[in-house]
Amino acid sequence: MSAVAVDRIAPLPQSDDSHPVLRILVVDSDLNLCTSVSRTLTGLGYGLDVAYDADEARNLSRRNRYAVGLFGESLSDGDGVTLFRELCPRQQGMLGVLVAPVPNLPTVARAIGAGMSRIAPVPIDFHDLVHFLTAIPSSGAEAMATGTVSAASVRGGAYSEDAIAELTPGDIAQRLSIGDLIEVIRSVEYPFAGKDRLEFFDRDTLERVVHLVRRWCRNRLHRPAW
Repeated sequence: MSAVAVDRIAPLPQSDDSHPVLRILVVDSDLNLCTSVSRTLTGLGYGLDVAYDADEARNLSRRNRYAVGLFGESLSDGDGVTLFRELCPRQQGMLGVLVAPVPNLPTVARAIGAGMSRIAPVPIDFHDLVHFLTAIPSSGAEAMATGTVSAASVRGGAYSEDAIAELTPGDIAQRLSIGDLIEVIRSVEYPFAGKDRLEFFDRDTLERVVHLVRRWCRNRLHRPAW
């Protein structure tokens, strides 16, 4: 996969004391993917370290602090979700992005359950990824990552389990806005660790999570799957 021409993507603003350049950790055993990500993001001004396996990522994590980690789903010596969980205590506040060739529902559920913020299908949409990265300094990511988001904003509560259970696929895909999808997820005690970072998810990922929440509600209410 070739790198995207950097002149087609908005460059990173000049850093200053209030908006430091993000440092990113990329972990993937796919050499071509790592090269593509490295060329594109460094060309846009991001600080980047690349690891080709979990052991190398551990070593880098001991020496550096990262705002964002891009983790390949399958590594030569492990998997990206497990590695993200392992590095989180040392890299508090790091936002995790799972790079997955086929981000099916089990993959999405596992990544979100680990507290990852985004799923990036392969080939990577660099315009979408850079939009995510440029939103981080001004969107309160640091507050969310450090646990200072208000409990009320995480709990939500506007949708009952009964209402969620009766959502149709058409409702989820067409009627609900992104804000509605986030509110659905936060309205119930569905067990995953990503509720404080939902604003960083794209619509496709949010819809997948709502389908999981809807299935969970139907099971709790003993309603047949459909």
